[in-house]
Amino acid sequence: MVKTVYIDAGPIVAILSKRDEHHLWATEKISDIEVNLVTTSIIITEAFHLLKKVPNGKTGLFRTVEEGFLKVEESYPKNMEFIHEGVLKYTNIEASLGDISLLSIIDNPEHSKVFTLDYDFHIYRDKKGNPLDLISPYKN
Repeated sequence: MVKTVYIDAGPIVAILSKRDEHHLWATEKISDIEVNLVTTSIIITEAFHLLKKVPNGKTGLFRTVEEGFLKVEESYPKNMEFIHEGVLKYTNIEASLGDISLLSIIDNPEHSKVFTLDYDFHIYRDKKGNPLDLISPYKN
């Protein structure tokens, strides 16, 4: 049973931007999610940057956090070593700090999913080396 969905910047932006190519897919998927949505402050920063030209994008982002739709965890200080190692481990795919920050907060991979638009999450592994359970347009 899935208890938590960890959300990457891509779906956040797609949901808040009707012009995004994944908007319909992401809004359909988000409507099926009935559990906690969790992200990191690094992901929020990335989404904020990507939404800078989207009408009401930043306001929408702030609202999702303020209303508790998205729970934001501070990943960097407590998971600094894991994040540094992860970014360096995945240099062949140029892993983003945000992606690895999201991996760093996954506490119970057996009961969680990662909601992403990045194919790289098919390559990433959890802290035990297992593939991630994804909500992704690239999922087989």
